[in-house]
Amino acid sequence: MTTNLGQIYDELLFRAGKDLRGGYITPDDFNRAIKIVNQRYLNTLVDNFEDSREITSDLQTFIKTLGSPQYPALAFTPVLAGSPERGGYATIPADIWYQATASFLEILNKECSYETNYRSVEFVSQHEFDAKMRNSITSPVDNPQENDPILVTRNDKYYIYPYMPRITFTYIREPIQPVFDYQIENGIPVYLPPGSFHTNATTALIGTPSASVEFEYPESCVDHLTDLIKTYVGIGNENQWNIQTQMPSKV
Repeated sequence: MTTNLGQIYDELLFRAGKDLRGGYITPDDFNRAIKIVNQRYLNTLVDNFEDSREITSDLQTFIKTLGSPQYPALAFTPVLAGSPERGGYATIPADIWYQATASFLEILNKECSYETNYRSVEFVSQHEFDAKMRNSITSPVDNPQENDPILVTRNDKYYIYPYMPRITFTYIREPIQPVFDYQIENGIPVYLPPGSFHTNATTALIGTPSASVEFEYPESCVDHLTDLIKTYVGIGNENQWNIQTQMPSKV
C-alpha cells in the first residue's frame, strides 16, 4: 500500500469535518478504529472467499502455505509410536485466521518405478469425526486405501487420522496489527512513518524509533478502509454524546 496511515488519518479528518458532529478524532481514537477495521475487513474478504472459493488480489497477501519453499510443512507427532491408527497431533499455527486446504503427497509403487499423487486432507468437526470413526466404510483408519485422512481440532492442536508425518497446509493468516505513531507539532498530531524517529519529546523520548506499522492491504482497499474507519468512529461519537453523528449517505 502506497497510501500510508498518515494520509488515511488526514483524509479521515477531512471526511469527518463534513459528516461528523460533536467530537475531534484523536490519534488514540484512530488507533482503536484501525485495529477493529483491520480485522473486520479481513473477515469480509474471508466471507467472500467462502462464497466464491476464489482468492482475490485483496486476500492474496494473507495466504500462507506450510510446505511451500518459504515455510516448512506442518509436522505431526504420533500419539503412539508404531500405531498410525491412533493418529498424530500438531500445534495449530499461532497466526492462523481461517483454515483453507490441506493435502499430502502419496507415493505409489508401480512395477520398477513409482508415481506420486496429491491427496486432500478433510477438515471435520468433532461430531463429524465421531461419526466417521464409528463407520468402517468411511473411516480413514479402518479403510485408509479408500478414504482421505481427516483433520479435527481439539483445543490448540490439530489431530490427524491416520497418522502421517507432515502435510501441506494452506490457510489465511492473521493480519499484522497497524499502528499510528505520531508526535505533536504546533499542537497538531504529525504521523511518523516506519523507519523515522521522534524529533521532539511530546509523545516519546527524542530519538525513539517510530512504532508505526502500515496496513497490509493493497492500494485498491484504501477508500473502503477509510469509510469503515469513519463509520466506526462515528458510532463511537454517537455512543459518547448520545447523539447521531454518522450522517446517512446521500443518494
